[in-house]
Amino acid sequence: MTYREATGVEKTLINRALDRWGVFEVFKEKMIIIEENGRSKKVLLVPRELKPLIMKMRPYKAGLGIGELKKQFMPSMPGADLFARIGKRNDFYITVNEIAEKLVLYGRDVMGESIVEASSKIGENELVIVLNSMLEAIAIGRTRFDGKYLFQRGKVTVTTLTDAGYYLREEG
Repeated sequence: MTYREATGVEKTLINRALDRWGVFEVFKEKMIIIEENGRSKKVLLVPRELKPLIMKMRPYKAGLGIGELKKQFMPSMPGADLFARIGKRNDFYITVNEIAEKLVLYGRDVMGESIVEASSKIGENELVIVLNSMLEAIAIGRTRFDGKYLFQRGKVTVTTLTDAGYYLREEG
């Protein structure tokens, strides 16, 4: 496992994603490094003061993992939670009712009738952060339909990719 600064291409991917989630302005002054482990590239948020120490000492773990770089930036649950707390809610967030919240936290997909709020600008196959009624991030999902069709009754309209309940289920 190695820690390094992001390349120009990686910085561009990360910045576009941060802008998409409404947190670019908050993160533009923050220190982001890459943790590379084989094929995995995790994006970490670290305090600026610790960067020299991290690069020199190569600790086992460092920073807050806000996502992973694949073909595009995929937020982690801690990253999604941070984005939902400090970012501007925009077209890439959906809100679900309390029944759906419980189901999503057990890894279930989102049914159309469970969605309380979603933008009609969301496209098919888009990454979204799923929020509960208190606007807390509970999952990251991928839409199966365009925004205006997300509210279809009796159909799964958002596939849950990862959820906050996963960590609790795996601990026990």
